[in-house]
Amino acid sequence: MNFVLRHAWWLAPLIAFAGFVSYYLIFVSVPTLRDSAALNLIIVAGGAILAISGAASRWGKSSWKVRTLHVFGSLGSFLFAGALFWYVFSLSYQMPSGSAQTEKWQLAPDFSLPSATGDTVSLSSFRGQKVILSFYRGFW
Repeated sequence: MNFVLRHAWWLAPLIAFAGFVSYYLIFVSVPTLRDSAALNLIIVAGGAILAISGAASRWGKSSWKVRTLHVFGSLGSFLFAGALFWYVFSLSYQMPSGSAQTEKWQLAPDFSLPSATGDTVSLSSFRGQKVILSFYRGFW
């Protein structure tokens, strides 16, 4: 444990960075992990706690250079933790509400979007057919 606290100035930001980046690279593709982000929040919070405990345990026993490294490591850890907390609890909740939805059996307003082949497809070209519109927010 002494090794971990002695090297917390670089371990803690690395752990917090891994928790931050893994949410976007790995956990977004798993719906249960993507929707709560609890595991990633625990990882980045653990990195921040490790940074503070490492700095506190080494503060009186080390030179000003080592203390400076611990301070910057703590700031980096809190930066990654704060960025993930901000995204999960603030930015992701700024999605439009469902109050502007159409009523059941009401015609949807016409719009056009590019298809996978590059052609422009409009909703009106499907009049008279059953169409399901799926607006998916997430990882494909």
